[in-house]
Amino acid sequence: MKKILVSLVLWISFISFASALSLSDALKDSDKLLKQVETLVIEWNEDEIISSLHEKWITIHDTWEAFNPTRSIRRDEAAKMLTLAVKYLPSTSKLSKWKGVSCTFSDSSKAWDDLRDIIVESCEKGLFKWSNGNFNPQNSITYAQVFTVLWRMLYWMQDESKGHYASEYVKLLVNDWYLDESFSSQSLWNKDANRGDIAKLLVKVIE
Repeated sequence: MKKILVSLVLWISFISFASALSLSDALKDSDKLLKQVETLVIEWNEDEIISSLHEKWITIHDTWEAFNPTRSIRRDEAAKMLTLAVKYLPSTSKLSKWKGVSCTFSDSSKAWDDLRDIIVESCEKGLFKWSNGNFNPQNSITYAQVFTVLWRMLYWMQDESKGHYASEYVKLLVNDWYLDESFSSQSLWNKDANRGDIAKLLVKVIE
């Protein structure tokens, strides 16, 4: 919240003293800042979160309880949710596609039958990577993997070679108010993400 207040003060000061800034540009900046503030100050009712995702066919469940929010989720199931959400991304999304990459996995038989096509699509859209030719669809998705995919959905790739591969993505998601600073601890990143946290993060990205 401190960052938002500082941003508001700086932004108002800039508008007051920058005579070269047009009214149109000022309004655009104002609208962008207000949307960022909304991601923090709007408290979603948990059933409303699931209802919103259900209406978009991102989940088959329509209540928070039915969604099993405290459970982990398989990578193939998470790939379905995240890939289906792509069509609802903001217009500023820089999502691209892998170029010259084969999205054929040696362990696709371990995915649920109805999700085999979607894990290929998630790869082709540049959301999910693989390890040694394996998608590992039966494994639970970790927080680090979720944060990485969400950032790719919004702004595409960052350098993953320095330190933990998710570190740059987490820093940027926190900076842009999509992610609470409580998620900045690396001790959390390699733990299995629970379904409720994924739903809450996803609705911030697509709403």
